[in-house]
Amino acid sequence: MICTSCYFINPSENVFCQNCGSQLPHVQSQKPSSISPMILANTLDNSSLLISRGPWEMKFDLLMPFLFGAVLVFIITQNNTYAMGVLLAGLAFALYKARDIAQIIQQSIPVELINKTIIAYGPANTSSRFSLPTGVLYLLSDGLYFKSFDSHEDISFIHIEISFTETAVRKGGFSFFQNWHEIEMNNGMNERFTFTVHNGGEWMLLMKLLRTDMMKR
Repeated sequence: MICTSCYFINPSENVFCQNCGSQLPHVQSQKPSSISPMILANTLDNSSLLISRGPWEMKFDLLMPFLFGAVLVFIITQNNTYAMGVLLAGLAFALYKARDIAQIIQQSIPVELINKTIIAYGPANTSSRFSLPTGVLYLLSDGLYFKSFDSHEDISFIHIEISFTETAVRKGGFSFFQNWHEIEMNNGMNERFTFTVHNGGEWMLLMKLLRTDMMKR
């Protein structure tokens, strides 16, 4: 069992890390190997909902600008070689970045969320629809938590209580990916935050259902 805090390898029967004392993530390891990692949640019981574009859809999204660029280059230059060069560069970019995004999604659950109930998660950023995912947004039983895995990101983590998600507004329009939406909200202290996520409507619905469920309790 690998500690998610210090990466020390512990005996499988350990509850706490022998090196740093952190609680170990008891992830179910007996999952069928045929299941794609893209549909498995990085949570304790693999029961969370992954909200994301599929791996091939991501590759297609990343390739599209280069495809249009290749057509434009061919129209201007009438040169197949130049157009093919743009297309090949786009293909390499799409494969490389899609792999990066998959690695972000498959990151181990943050230590600070180990004892939390994670309802859904997905790739996200705090920049704009014209930026690629830099981290993961988690929908917890008590709110939203964004964790960045990019050292260049200004914000490494944010937590917003579920009650403040009532201020959330989804923005559509042109974006880097298909169904790549911005969700704006405040944290109760007149500070506005933007999370860019796949399928913003699904995030909005889940937040509404969670708020409603909390009000009934």
